[in-house]
Amino acid sequence: MMPQTQVFGQIEGDLQSQRYSSAMRKLVEVSNEYSHNLYFLGLLAQTQTALADYAGLVKTLTATAKISDSSAAYLDLMYVLYTQGRLNEALDIGLFLQERDLTHVQQRSLTHCLVRVYIEFSDHEGIRELAEQSKGHEEDALLVWAMGLVALAEDDKNMALDKFRRSVELNAQNDRAWVSLAILHDEMGDRELALANLERALDVNPENATGLKLLAQWCGRSVEKVDEVIGKIQYYLDRHDFDEEMSSCYIRVLRDQRLYGPAFFEVNKLILENPTQGHFQQVKKNLEDHAGM
Repeated sequence: MMPQTQVFGQIEGDLQSQRYSSAMRKLVEVSNEYSHNLYFLGLLAQTQTALADYAGLVKTLTATAKISDSSAAYLDLMYVLYTQGRLNEALDIGLFLQERDLTHVQQRSLTHCLVRVYIEFSDHEGIRELAEQSKGHEEDALLVWAMGLVALAEDDKNMALDKFRRSVELNAQNDRAWVSLAILHDEMGDRELALANLERALDVNPENATGLKLLAQWCGRSVEKVDEVIGKIQYYLDRHDFDEEMSSCYIRVLRDQRLYGPAFFEVNKLILENPTQGHFQQVKKNLEDHAGM
């Protein structure tokens, strides 16, 4: 039997060289022997993250948290559950961690993750309670933005505007706050400023789906802006190839510009990916009608 240090050393070498499939094969070979070894589980989690195996990653982080009973491990698990849309499970872990003694850094991470979950649930009271309990929340860009969402839900647009502006002052990389500013400025009748905010959001994060859809909606028929819109959506689809909602948005922009060749290519791609989805056949028929075919 190969010594543990040698086994793990080979896996570490694969990870450093980005040979993730090779690392996974080695991990599988020794999984029965080391399934309760925390170092093994750490290497497995790294590999699953690199391979985007999030279902496997959740299982690995769950095992790690149970074996170690570490708050840090539970926080890692909570965050992955949140990113995978498993919000109730993430919330359960968050409420469990609220009863623990955490370091300042861990408490901040927990608060941020809980706020993100509450935003998805539109739990405005939960957001308010977390923000008010957090020391220095007035200087925390995420919490300030979240309180702007609460103000918006309460129809206090001036307060929301102040919060969104303050959030991007605190952290200019907060693309979601820039999008919130864009939406609010547009509602208040200033499309030019709204577009400027939207462009800032997409400069920070070209994969902000909400921002891209708004850009397509606001500029998709503008000859001046269409090349920019198409380029940004193409960039997104290169990384999220079968995002059906974004592909549909892309098809509409191409149709409005009478760019029928790329539009038919995109809709045919969707049909091949999911041939039983009648909606895409209808999109194709509408496109044919628009093209006069």
